Formats: sequence, structure tokens, C-alpha cells
Amino acid sequence: MTPEYKTVPILDAARRAGVRIADGQAGRYEVKAFCPFCLGRTKNPHLYLNTEKNRFFCQRCGEHGNSVSLYAKIRGISNKEAFEELEKSNLQMFPQAAPKEPRQEYMAPLEQRHDVYYDLLALLSLSEHDFLDLLGRGLTLDAIEQNMYRSMPARVETRSELAQTLSRTRDLHGVPGFYRSENGDWRLSGNSGLLIPYCTAKGYIQGLQRRAEIGGKRCYVWVSSNPDKCRKDGSPLYPCGTRAHGWIHIKGNVHSTTASITEGALKGDTASCLSNGALYLCAPGVNAIKYLPSAIRSLSVERLLGEYDMDQIRQEQYSAALRRMQDTLKPLGIPYIQQMWNPAYNGIDDYKLHSRRLSLAA
Repeated sequence: MTPEYKTVPILDAARRAGVRIADGQAGRYEVKAFCPFCLGRTKNPHLYLNTEKNRFFCQRCGEHGNSVSLYAKIRGISNKEAFEELEKSNLQMFPQAAPKEPRQEYMAPLEQRHDVYYDLLALLSLSEHDFLDLLGRGLTLDAIEQNMYRSMPARVETRSELAQTLSRTRDLHGVPGFYRSENGDWRLSGNSGLLIPYCTAKGYIQGLQRRAEIGGKRCYVWVSSNPDKCRKDGSPLYPCGTRAHGWIHIKGNVHSTTASITEGALKGDTASCLSNGALYLCAPGVNAIKYLPSAIRSLSVERLLGEYDMDQIRQEQYSAALRRMQDTLKPLGIPYIQQMWNPAYNGIDDYKLHSRRLSLAA
């Protein structure tokens, strides 16, 4: 006789283990929470609780598992002991349901997304603040123009006008960042900040990231309109919206047999510019590598160079993430070499800018 397995609701297990849930998560199938494993090192929720699969994953430290293993890791007990504790508690245990059909979310084809984003960027300008910052990073005037960096307007009304203008000539359905208002008009999500295109090897814009200033600290977020994101009353924040994916940005000589892997399109753009067009594969995060193998396969790469920030290499949670990335890339059979440089220059873009200045001064 086949045994009847039971599932433990991930939210119930998380709450019982003392995991702090972020505000405004009611009704979402994927709930954001504060990771108990890297808590205290960040003020932002990076732990994702999937209420359909009853699994968790931290985008910052890479911890992952199911409801029982989450409870067990926090409590410092075995999975068996954790399940027994949860079963004896007042949690409602459910028989294992038949697997659900995977959630189907419509994503506009690459060519459509490129056309929309290209036209959006053509309607925008680059602020003096962002322009001077890019020059200070070491980017040339030609590189700034070719990479199509733009500044996102802060006013909601201006972004709404942009969406309305684009909707007259382009289909915005399935393009991350766009959604419908209550009256059916198209809107553009986000706020002020530098817009950074994430492109394929052929130059198609897959998506956009926005460099935001939060509490005096810079962070990079996708221009996205996740349809599962809700207001406090449970109503959708982005009706008819589309979430962005973790695309890989490719910059430089796409015929090169050596490619460097780093975190962030702007960092890769800068490093490539300072290296006479060296090939860079730019992941949006150290754990966001889902599309990295396919991006590598699209090229003629015979050697990979890891060029992540020096402080990340020295931190255990990032070191673990880098090891997982290398394990993911092993089936490709391409040699991977982790690069090291003077830690006084944390990012590869910082180091290459320093090297360029030294060569010019010589």
C-alpha cells in the first residue's frame, strides 16, 4: 500500500519557527520574508516562501528547502524531529495533493520586448547627475550613448504619459514593467533612477534594471510589474502585469573564446569598456544564474573567468553561492578560473579603472 504523505504549509511552518514576514504580502502565492540565516546583515526581505510548492529560497545567501527543513534548520533539529513537532502542533496538515499544472504566465516575445524598451528609452533623456556618474566610472561618451542609459522620471504622471504614448504604437501586454490601471489605461511601474538595459548577444533588450537610491544606498531592481504583488487589502498592485526574469546581460566581443562572469550589467559594461571590448556575461545577482548556462551555450566560449566583487569572495554566503554556480556550469565542460585582484578595489570595474589610470599616468 502506498503511504500517504502530508504537506506542511510553508507559511505556518515559517511563522511557528519565528520567521518575520514582510508587510503587504497578503494573498500572494510567493511571499517575501526576512531570512533567518542572514538576518542582521540586511534590512530587506530576501527569503521567498512559495505557498504552492511549500518551498523556500533566499536570494541573498542561497539557503533553500521545504517547510520541514526550514523549521528544522532554524530549530537546530533533524527533519524527522521537525515534522513530528509540526504534526503535534495545531498546524493543519493536508494530504499531499496531486501536482498542480505549472503556473503559466505570458511573457511577450523577445523582439516585442526589445521594441517596447527601445522606444521607451528613445523617449527619455539622461540626467546630468547620472551622466556624470557614468563618466566617473570610466565609461566613454560613445559607450554611454551606445548602451542607451536613461533616467527614469520620478513623477507618476510622466510615467503614465510614457505608457500611454507607447501603447498607441506598441503592444505592451506581457512586457515587464507595464500594467493596467483601474480604468484600463496602461501604466509604467517604478520610480526615479538610472535605467540599465539587459541585452542578448545580438543586442536585443530583454529587460531593464533601475538603479535606485534607498536610504542613501544604491540597489538595482528590475523594471517589473509582478501580477502577484498585492496591496494591503489584497487587491493586485499591477493588474495585467508581468514579472521580470533574471536575464543575463551580454556585453563585448561575442566572438571571443574567453568570457568573464560578473554581477550586474553596469559593472560588466564598464569593465568591458575599460578592457577594449572584452566579453562579459552579467548575472543580476550571485544566485540569479538560471539563464547563465544557456547564455554561455549561445556563444563560442572555451574559458570562463569569475570576476565577482572581492568582498563577496571573502564572505561565506557568497562563497557558497559561487561554488553552487560553478557546480551548475560543470556540465558545460568549460574551464572556470576565479580571478583575484587587489581588494582595495572591490569590483572588477573599480580595479580596471584603477589600472587604466595607472597606465595613463606612466
